[in-house]
Amino acid sequence: MARLTGKTALVTGAASGIGAASARALAREGAQVGCGDLDAAGAEAVAKEIAAAGGEAFGLALDVTNPEQNTQAVAAVRERYGSFDVIHLNAGIAASSSVLDTTLEEWDRLHAVNLRGVFLGLQAAARAMAESGGGSIIATSSGAGLRGGASMGTYCATKHGVLGLVKSAAADLAPHRIRVNAVCPGVIDTPILGPLHKNQEILDGVFARAHPIGRVGQPEEVANLVLFLASDESSFITGTACPVDGGMHSVFGSVLDTTGDLSNEFLNKE
Repeated sequence: MARLTGKTALVTGAASGIGAASARALAREGAQVGCGDLDAAGAEAVAKEIAAAGGEAFGLALDVTNPEQNTQAVAAVRERYGSFDVIHLNAGIAASSSVLDTTLEEWDRLHAVNLRGVFLGLQAAARAMAESGGGSIIATSSGAGLRGGASMGTYCATKHGVLGLVKSAAADLAPHRIRVNAVCPGVIDTPILGPLHKNQEILDGVFARAHPIGRVGQPEEVANLVLFLASDESSFITGTACPVDGGMHSVFGSVLDTTGDLSNEFLNKE
């Protein structure tokens, strides 16, 4: 029997990248999946791909910054499949600017999607799960939720906020048999990288050397962790921030190789 047989799930930001990989992984293991995204056509395309592979999924338009749409998305999964067991709160956007140059518009936009969107989705999902006896909530934070970075102040602030919310929600929701965890990806080759997405010269160069494993990650590798946290195999795990980053958060690894461009850049900054 597949690990999620009989379970239902909703994935936000499911039209591409980590969200699409997560939706596929959950469906492959037996879950019935709602694929939500602001890009409704993209979400529907992922759902059709899942169905073509023998899974069960549907796509829906979802603006995670809108309270009513979060509630409606959870209700749509319950109405279609009869229960609500898992949510992967994955929708997110990025921006890069020094804290001296960050505009209020950029600050508000990232917080609306990356933090408000997670809060609204978590709240809507938790209410449904509490009524049905429990479930698993997984939020996508980031390695940027575990440390700071130059020109990443707004993004880091939102992703740190996700971890604070996850840890607090884990305490609040434990009596309802709801587990709440976060995944913290390193550099993953997805569209959030903008023009660097699939740019192998950069990905296999500077970015690869920042990871002790020596390469960037793929969305399926994050999805595998989401799948574990969604399943009963992680039944005693809640309130965690789980890195999936090739060792980036824990050790310097090959970044200190003085023959590399990245290490020279770091070592010459004094």
